[in-house]
Amino acid sequence: AQGSDLLLRSVLSVAQFAAWIADPGKPTSSSSDPRSASGSISADMALFNAVSNLASALTEAASLVWMELAMFGLAAMCYSFFIGIPGSGAAKPTVRKGKGKVLSSDACKAMPHESLPTTNAGASSDVLGIWERAKSLGEVPPLDLASVADAMRELGKSPSDIVDELRSALTKSPAVLPSIFSLLGAFLRDDRVDMLDVTLALLEEHGHVADVSMYAGLMAAQLRRRNYVGVAATGARVPSNTLTPRMRAILASAAAQRSCLEEALGHLQEMSVPAEGAKSPLAPTVAVQILALAAKEKCVPVAGEELQRLCVRLEDKQFQELLMAEGRRSSTEVCEELLSVGSALGVPLEFARAALAKAQSAKLVAGGAGGAGGASSGELQRYASMIKTHTKERDLKSAAAVFERLCNSGTTLTPLIYNCFLDACVQCGDFECASAHFEEMKRLNVVDTVGYNTLLKAYLTRGQTVEAGNLVKEMTARGLSANKVTYNELLHAKVMSKDRRGMWSVVEEMQQAGVKPNSVTCSIILKSLTGYSQPSDLRRVIELIDNIEECIDEVLFSSVIEACIRIKEMDLLSELMKRYRQRGGFVNLSAPTYGSMIKAYGQAGDVHRVQELWAEMQEQGVKPTSITLGCLTEALVVNNKAQEAWDLVRQQMEDEERRGCINTVIYSTVLKGFAVTRCMEKVFIVYEEMRASGIPCNTITYNTMLDACTKSYAMGRASKLLEDMAETCVEPDIITYSTIIKGYCVEGDVDRAFHVLAEMKKDGKFKPDEIMYNSILDGCAKQHRVDEALKVLDEMRASGISPSNYTLSILVKVLGHARRLPQAFEMVENLSSQNGFRPNVQVYTCLVQACLHNRRLDKALSLHDTMVADAGCAVDEKFYAVLARGCLQMRQPFKAVEVVRAAYQLHGHKLAPSARRDGRAVGVEAKALEEFASKLQAGGREEQEAWAKLSGDLEKSCGVRVSAECWQGGSRDSWQSRPAAGGRSRGAY
Repeated sequence: AQGSDLLLRSVLSVAQFAAWIADPGKPTSSSSDPRSASGSISADMALFNAVSNLASALTEAASLVWMELAMFGLAAMCYSFFIGIPGSGAAKPTVRKGKGKVLSSDACKAMPHESLPTTNAGASSDVLGIWERAKSLGEVPPLDLASVADAMRELGKSPSDIVDELRSALTKSPAVLPSIFSLLGAFLRDDRVDMLDVTLALLEEHGHVADVSMYAGLMAAQLRRRNYVGVAATGARVPSNTLTPRMRAILASAAAQRSCLEEALGHLQEMSVPAEGAKSPLAPTVAVQILALAAKEKCVPVAGEELQRLCVRLEDKQFQELLMAEGRRSSTEVCEELLSVGSALGVPLEFARAALAKAQSAKLVAGGAGGAGGASSGELQRYASMIKTHTKERDLKSAAAVFERLCNSGTTLTPLIYNCFLDACVQCGDFECASAHFEEMKRLNVVDTVGYNTLLKAYLTRGQTVEAGNLVKEMTARGLSANKVTYNELLHAKVMSKDRRGMWSVVEEMQQAGVKPNSVTCSIILKSLTGYSQPSDLRRVIELIDNIEECIDEVLFSSVIEACIRIKEMDLLSELMKRYRQRGGFVNLSAPTYGSMIKAYGQAGDVHRVQELWAEMQEQGVKPTSITLGCLTEALVVNNKAQEAWDLVRQQMEDEERRGCINTVIYSTVLKGFAVTRCMEKVFIVYEEMRASGIPCNTITYNTMLDACTKSYAMGRASKLLEDMAETCVEPDIITYSTIIKGYCVEGDVDRAFHVLAEMKKDGKFKPDEIMYNSILDGCAKQHRVDEALKVLDEMRASGISPSNYTLSILVKVLGHARRLPQAFEMVENLSSQNGFRPNVQVYTCLVQACLHNRRLDKALSLHDTMVADAGCAVDEKFYAVLARGCLQMRQPFKAVEVVRAAYQLHGHKLAPSARRDGRAVGVEAKALEEFASKLQAGGREEQEAWAKLSGDLEKSCGVRVSAECWQGGSRDSWQSRPAAGGRSRGAY
């Protein structure tokens, strides 16, 4: 009051002086000046009065300010005496990082560090960017590594580059190991042999051994590619005692192709006798090759004994061709030995002896004619092998030289030689040479189905589908029937072009031609099935598998299982497993296959089936791996069975053989299960048990426990964990810092959160990210610390971190509670436009709450019209619930009625309609509708009539029937939402 009086006097004096200056002859007067009655005053006097009054005012104002400062200083001294100086408390426990670096005493993993997009929505460059981001943070990316590998391949990276990326990620974060193990199955399913080989080598390099089925799949793929040396090399990488009979059969086949009879017989001798009624894993073609080598080295009885022990089945035609070849070349004794072996293996001898007699007669005739310089069948086979070798080396020039030498020798060439050279032209990429050679084959009439299939593959590889179709028609016109290889090539082309309809038309055409699909056919179709495929496609594939003649192997069966998992047809998978168990079609599945099924059923919430699969593993004697146990533990934990998961871990720890399978990841999963349910005592009991068992704790383990402390408001226990981290030399990461900050903000200790952030920035190893800043902003919002929140925003933007809608919603809450509504609207406009995003429904809801908090119902209603005009913003039931409650709080029940009508898209309101195309009525939250009905029923006659009309419209148009009866003073006894006649209940709104 004194300051105001002094200011007024100063202003009057200055005004007098200014008036005199403007008109010196006019007297100045003031009713408040006793000298005003005497007339005018001089200029000096006026100036003196103005300066005197102004000085007096400034002196008194300074005395008032000094008094306020003195009182403030006294209060500060009292506060420091009784409370203590802020920031000078006891030092918080720290965690040492490396040499001399220190981290604050809080660390935890409260939330996913970054929300990553799915691979379905992003391009290859986006996927690779996400991978680089996750790798730099030492995290496991939330997308499968198969997608990352595909992205790298599409961007031109070689297999060695891809495996270098995996090696780098594995070195930085051992937690990526399970994902790399899962990657093996994807490579095997997609027939990526090169990537499967180098990935297995990567695991071996780090001392990890993959399941033997992965090596079996790699060997089978190498055998299909005629990489016989590679088969032997892969087999040498697997311990001899773990080689399965099927793997031994593959090794024997590769050895036979390399003409290594002794090696092939060695593998046969290591194979166990098949179970009664089971087929031998050794293919008939391989058996014939081994017999041919044995005949050449004069040891047919030895080879025949092993084949007979393994119950090998021989194809009649192949055995007859072998007899004819040996009849022309070998002695009668060898031929008789072959006949004896054939008889023991169930080959009809009548046709075999006839073929042998024919061959021996031809040999006699040829000998009588003097031989005419022709080449024998064995020599032609040797030339064919030479051409194939040059083809494998992509040396078309040398292959052509061998072919020309044969042509110039005057030898009558068989279709085999012509087909070998045709394949050389195709494999070496000389399509013009292949076409010319094929025309020559047709002119000489030596073309057969194999030749047509070879050229067909070339057309399809070049994308010439029309020419491929014409080639098939030409083959039919020549009287040659398309075989399984023909149709499989056509089928693979349809799959690669994502032509689902064309794929099934090839299958139907195949069946109409009487050609039965084989396991290759089914594998090709299974490869085409994705998470978006129709379940009917999967059922059709399973029907094909049920009708194939050969016995399906585990690789094919695993592909079926993975397809069921991808399409989420878990019931179909259960039915398939049950049917094959009853038929005895499969004896054992591998541990990785069980792990995949357990994980899938766990994600589907079928705990009973998870337990059945685990019991089946035990019954079948399948030894679980650490990956299998990890999948089982995770399946139990995600279904709120943390105690059962812990019991399982304890049981495995009691088993000497399985104790080594329990690792850090499994224990961390159990810890996470108890952390989610906030059972802090069990969290620390499991932790102490883990340390006592010698299981190392890593950063993820400690982050999981600190996350539990955050969610349970128990940051006081974080200090002990951080001391343990320092003791075991476990380095904290950015998630550790982020969780510490969130934990303190949740407990309301924002100052300590600021201290942790400052310490992290000072250390310089990590930079704050959006999640950290949002946690601190949320803490400031809960304590209404507006200025600090705005400073955090400025720091966030200065660091190059773009705010998001979540950031914006927090700031709107802060400004709304601070009664800074215009600034909140300005903040929404500026941040959204500057950072290239549109406000979402959460931001609009916070803005509505800010308007209501500032008693601006008109702006809240106009916000509704603004939001629904944006077709990209989806309004929800919570928004309408907040708006309706606000109308009731502002004593505007009829406006609330309009809001409810707009929410259910009923007539009788003035709010703007939605611009979205779906036009779906979202309604109002059930609890808000209860409150709304209660208030209107307890109001006056007009409110009750408005409610009666609204409830009738809800029941008639939306099928929502609200019973609000027996209200006592605004309370209610019952509220129901049940469907009206012909309507559907919408009470969930």
